[in-house]
Amino acid sequence: MAETNNKSSWTQISTADWLKIAGVILAAAFALYRCSLPFRAEFAFREAYNYEAQRNFAAAGQKYEKVLRLAPWETYYHSQLGRIYENEARAALSTDIPLAEKLAKIQKADAVYDLCLKISPTNPWYVMRKAEMYGLYAELETDAEKKQALLGQREELILRASELDPNNAIFTLTAANLYLSKGEHAKALETYQHVLTIDERMGDAYMMLAELYRQQGDRAAQEEMYRTCIAKVPDYKNVRLQLGLLYEQQGRLKDAIVLYREEVQLDKNNEYAFRLLGSAFFRDSQWVNMEIAFNRLTIINPKVADYYLYKAQAQARQNKIQEAIVSLEAALTLRPDDASIKANLQNLRGY
Repeated sequence: MAETNNKSSWTQISTADWLKIAGVILAAAFALYRCSLPFRAEFAFREAYNYEAQRNFAAAGQKYEKVLRLAPWETYYHSQLGRIYENEARAALSTDIPLAEKLAKIQKADAVYDLCLKISPTNPWYVMRKAEMYGLYAELETDAEKKQALLGQREELILRASELDPNNAIFTLTAANLYLSKGEHAKALETYQHVLTIDERMGDAYMMLAELYRQQGDRAAQEEMYRTCIAKVPDYKNVRLQLGLLYEQQGRLKDAIVLYREEVQLDKNNEYAFRLLGSAFFRDSQWVNMEIAFNRLTIINPKVADYYLYKAQAQARQNKIQEAIVSLEAALTLRPDDASIKANLQNLRGY
């Protein structure tokens, strides 16, 4: 009897009530769908991040695109997609693909940054990325007047980003570099000094200040900037090389060698540092150390014939004739038509 009453109660529900029930179910389903979007977006973002860590940028881009669809309001996610597109555009500039394709790649990145700025128009990070888009467009532009207009828009946004966050060392440094490139030394000096009040470990600021002083012909101040950079940021790459080159200009070769040695200890794969060190050993007639330096260069970059030639020269100076012959033979495999290498080999084999 109870079952019969239960069945009859369902049949007594009106059409309007059924519509209300359906509406509630649909609303609940929609709410559940909306609530799931942030979690799905975060999951897709993590997948994209993992692909990027594996240097699979195509797959990372596809996942970031999915994130954009799932969370169109989240600018941080979008900026990662913009960065992928921007890197693709920059890489394309140095290729032979048609101009239209290069432009299309820039426009893809630009559209993402425009979306970020639409959501967050005063975020200085997105303003700065938009500035770099104008810079990329300028690289493609062949009309001098249009190119200058694009560069002007880039400069305007760089300065705006630094104004939006005046205590951000990166934005302020970029503005200072802009002033320096335009020859506005007083403004550049003031801005670089402000960068260092924000972050005294900003190595780029010391290096650019050194460049500013070099342009002004103030060698003492230039040297002081390099020395201060080493003191404040001891692991800053290549600052010792710049100071060493300055010392070489002053005839202080042995002081330069000390700095070059320190640099190669910081980075044992720094090809430029080993080249400077090896050349300095040559000028100082340190044949054993010269051989060691150029031997390291043949390991770092075994496709450069000159490294084997200098190594052979150092070995010959030590009367290590057989070793020098081996080095010259290695150089000859890289430059088989080089008459001077053949002549040197013939001379050494005559010993």
